[in-house]
Amino acid sequence: MTFDAEALLAQATHEADRLPLEQIDVSLGERFQSQTVGPYFARLRRDDPVHWCPDSAYGPYWSITRYDDLIAVEKNFEDFSSAGNVIINEIPHEFDAPAFATADPPGHTAERAAVAPALGNRRIRALEDEIRHEIGAILDALPVGEPFDWVERVSVELTTWIVAALFDFPRDERHLLPYWAEVLVTSPEPGALVESWDQRAAILDVYLARIMEMWRARTGGCGHDIISALANAPATCAMPHDPKHLIGTVTMIAGANEAARGALSGGVVAFDRFPQAWEKLRSEPSLIPNAAAEIVRWQSPIIHMRRTATRDTDLGGKLIRKGDKVVLWYWSANRDEVVFEDGDTFRVDRPNAQRHAGFGWGVHRCLGRRVADIELRLLWEEILPRFRRLRLCEPPERLASNFSSNYKRVMVIAER
Repeated sequence: MTFDAEALLAQATHEADRLPLEQIDVSLGERFQSQTVGPYFARLRRDDPVHWCPDSAYGPYWSITRYDDLIAVEKNFEDFSSAGNVIINEIPHEFDAPAFATADPPGHTAERAAVAPALGNRRIRALEDEIRHEIGAILDALPVGEPFDWVERVSVELTTWIVAALFDFPRDERHLLPYWAEVLVTSPEPGALVESWDQRAAILDVYLARIMEMWRARTGGCGHDIISALANAPATCAMPHDPKHLIGTVTMIAGANEAARGALSGGVVAFDRFPQAWEKLRSEPSLIPNAAAEIVRWQSPIIHMRRTATRDTDLGGKLIRKGDKVVLWYWSANRDEVVFEDGDTFRVDRPNAQRHAGFGWGVHRCLGRRVADIELRLLWEEILPRFRRLRLCEPPERLASNFSSNYKRVMVIAER
């Protein structure tokens, strides 16, 4: 951590301890970018774990910051619904793209079941050798002893390849799926990936046309990819009649794997910041599966999900009104002192790392978690015999986002 980062964190700690609770707003993306959000969450976990923020850029909202409260909300989809929207920002109705992630049972259940085989253990095990080979090729192409961007050369390359494999997407077009997925979840604003809702809609029209072309070609077939699964399942085969629903579902699935990108980069950052964890892993490679879980806990690739109260409900002694926005802060729950001792510290031998809430919980637990797990496990299995150390040579650059815990740039020097 640089001196400036330490000074910013000290300033944030001072402010978080002194602000009136009603003035604390943890939705500010720049706090995640500067890694100064921790003290504010720590204050809320301690003093007001079910916290009402009356005024923010996204309107008023409740923050759920403790692990047990977050799990309770995740399990209670009757009172805390995913229907309509699962992010803190509001999406204009005309640009909404519904999906099973933004629905509750029974509709959610039927669509989830349709796609589950394409992301299940059998499918992922069948791809394991290919994934390992791709990881090896990516790592072997890295320069040694000179700086390179880990995000560009490893995280983007690997997640893009995985998405293309899961969708059986043509190799020369594979970069388009993560691009389209990012467009769908980006709120238009000057300087962003898209700058207007109309620009976003035009890009997604091209996306829909390409997906429809593949859908038609695979209807009636026996492929194991995600589009084939959706096109041939009774619960989802009529999706082309509702284009917004189709594009929303396909993109949510593609975007779920993109969450792994943050963890693939975050692991390198974590091992650089906690060199004792790296030495521990090198001496005990059997810890790799646990280290993969700890990376997800520490990084929390998806920072939040939002629910909407369906009725007046008591949670933690607070009255949440029907229609209120309820934000589940996974980043905070994964640092809850009651569950994870010294949660800001990265420990590859943490005994309960597997309890992390990084993939959500209950009926909405991320379908892509098995893919993320295997990506992380195989990556570090292949890194250990190749490199003595991966050393950051510049401070990593994070996104200014309260949703995606991802990096724009992580400059690394690999040492043999």
